[in-house]
Amino acid sequence: MIKLQKLIKEKTVKSTAPVAPVSTVVIIAFSTLLVLFAGSTSTMTAYAEQTDTINATKIVNASKDKVWNIISNVDTNPDYWPISIVKNISKTNNTVEREVTIPAPPFMDNKVHQIITINPELFTINENQTQGAVTGVKTISLLQAGTDANKTEVSIVWNLDLSKIPGFGKGFAKDGMSNSVDEALNKIANASK
Repeated sequence: MIKLQKLIKEKTVKSTAPVAPVSTVVIIAFSTLLVLFAGSTSTMTAYAEQTDTINATKIVNASKDKVWNIISNVDTNPDYWPISIVKNISKTNNTVEREVTIPAPPFMDNKVHQIITINPELFTINENQTQGAVTGVKTISLLQAGTDANKTEVSIVWNLDLSKIPGFGKGFAKDGMSNSVDEALNKIANASK
């Protein structure tokens, strides 16, 4: 009887032994996917130094004041930038805090929190994107192009933090954002005519 109990116990242990490693593999795989797609505090900290910059300039055939009237009206941003569903949280003369919806990679949050500071004396707009799949600061500035008062240089510098984007998607994200900058410059130029 004792031998039979030992034999049954050994068979039970042997038959359940492979289950533990399989469940461990599943847990590790699931945890890895969560880190890749949702991010974790330690992962974000590790990637915090990985930033990128988009720098673009376009000469527009219009006065600086005319171009300024277009870009400083941040409520019309969806006409130039790929954003939608603008929800202003607070607004003062020179500052707007808002939430917008942007195109985002699958499994990434497409809601973005922005704080926009408008500086009419310097003809600059700083858009600080503090939450979302991509964070960073976009600065749009205007300069008179040479001596012609009807030519304006529109400059966009966008310092990006792509740390929440998985490595294989960072290039796609930057290309998409770079294209959106080029498209915005062309739309601003057309609206200035």
